Amino acid sequence: MTVFKMGRSVGKTTLYPVHAFLLNETLIDSGTRHVRHPFSAEMRQRRITTLINTHHHEDHSGNNRWLQDRFSLTILAHPSAIPFLEDPKKLNLRPYQRIVWGEPEPSMADPIGSLFDTGQFRLDVLPTPGHCPGHIALYEASRGWLFTGDLFCGMGFKYLRSDEDYPAILENLNRLMGLEFNTLFCSLLGVVTNGKAALRRKISVMEELQAKTLHLSRQGLSPRAIRNRLLGREGVMRWVTGGHYSKQNTIDSILTGAADKPCA
Repeated sequence: MTVFKMGRSVGKTTLYPVHAFLLNETLIDSGTRHVRHPFSAEMRQRRITTLINTHHHEDHSGNNRWLQDRFSLTILAHPSAIPFLEDPKKLNLRPYQRIVWGEPEPSMADPIGSLFDTGQFRLDVLPTPGHCPGHIALYEASRGWLFTGDLFCGMGFKYLRSDEDYPAILENLNRLMGLEFNTLFCSLLGVVTNGKAALRRKISVMEELQAKTLHLSRQGLSPRAIRNRLLGREGVMRWVTGGHYSKQNTIDSILTGAADKPCA
């Protein structure tokens, strides 16, 4: 296994890093286009036959096209991710996304099945929507490895994209808790040892925030008042992204999910 950490740097700060993982000749995600030169220099020393995208977002598919042109490799992804890989204009990237990660070039992909065998590793492919509809996780049972893409995405939880689904993320994280694994491979954090305990803590944080949000809503507090009470005022992320990432999105998604849930 080889782990690649990549991201655009401003001074000594790396803006929202993303990790890719190489298993034998299979690469999991291709990272951001803005690091193409150093990444391609590293890839020229290797042999790659397959690229699996955990999802279609620009920070995970930015080097798809270069790798496909260089290695004539097969790209695999969830069927609903494929239209975005083939036509990245469908991503409708915001200015901050273009600055931090860049827009991918079109690449051709095939639907991934429920299992992928690298020759040494057997990866169970698990649909895990929430971060986006076509998101998948990959599970290597014999090694106790779980690749979570952007579903896990850090230990805490304050900010949410406007198009993410908080209840679906929480539901799928709980599903993953049913697996036996030791190491979690997170696109944001990289290698997370004692991964099951980390996932359990993440779920606990999310469930507590969900419960408190719904409790305050039943008391009659507005979504904005709930956000101020539980998460505080909006930070710089809200303004830099034009609201695409915000604390209010988190509260609103919890409340929308509760409203959509049918009564027992």
